[in-house]
Amino acid sequence: MSQTVKLITRPLESDSVEVSNMALSFLPDSELSLDVVVSCDPAVKATPEQVREYLSSGDVNALESHEGATVFTLKALSPSDREAAEVKAGAYTRSELGRILWLDSPENEREKAQWHHELAEDERAALAGYQAYLNRVFVEMVRAALIKIDGEPAKDRLDLIKPERHRLQVIGELVQHIQRMSLLGTSGK
Repeated sequence: MSQTVKLITRPLESDSVEVSNMALSFLPDSELSLDVVVSCDPAVKATPEQVREYLSSGDVNALESHEGATVFTLKALSPSDREAAEVKAGAYTRSELGRILWLDSPENEREKAQWHHELAEDERAALAGYQAYLNRVFVEMVRAALIKIDGEPAKDRLDLIKPERHRLQVIGELVQHIQRMSLLGTSGK
C-alpha cells in the first residue's frame, strides 16, 4: 500500500517554498535551513511543557516568547554528513562494549545509578568512553550544521558560549533540531 507524503522545503538562501506529493518517502534535502532558538537563552520565556513541545516540533510559536533571543541557523545534514561527523568523532575506535552497556542501561535514574555502581571498573571505563564519543558526535554534528549565529557566520563561536552548562545545553538542543530536520524536514513531525 502506498502512502502519499507532502514535502514542504525551503532551499538555503531562499524564501520560496516548494510543495510536492510523492508516493515514496525521501529524506529532506540537505540544502534546507532552519532558524532556531534555545531554551536556556534568557530572552526565551516558556513553561517546561512549552519547551518540550518546541523541542519536539521545532515550532517556535510553541514558546511563550522568544523576542531578542539568539538565533541559530542550521542546515539539514545528509546521511553522509552525519556519517562524516561520526567518523570524525571516532566511530571506528569507539568502545563496542560501551555502546552495548549504554543501550542496556536502565531508564529510571535511581535504577541506573545502582546499575552503574555495580558495573566492573573496565565496564565503567568502556561506558564513559562511549559517552565521550557520543558527546564528540554531537559537537561534530553541530559544527557541520551550524551556519550562522544571529546572522553572522558561526565559525567556532559555539565554543565561546558561557557558562559551560549553557554551552552544553545549546549543543544538546541544536542536535535535537538537526536530527529532526535532517530526518523529517523543517516542518517537524
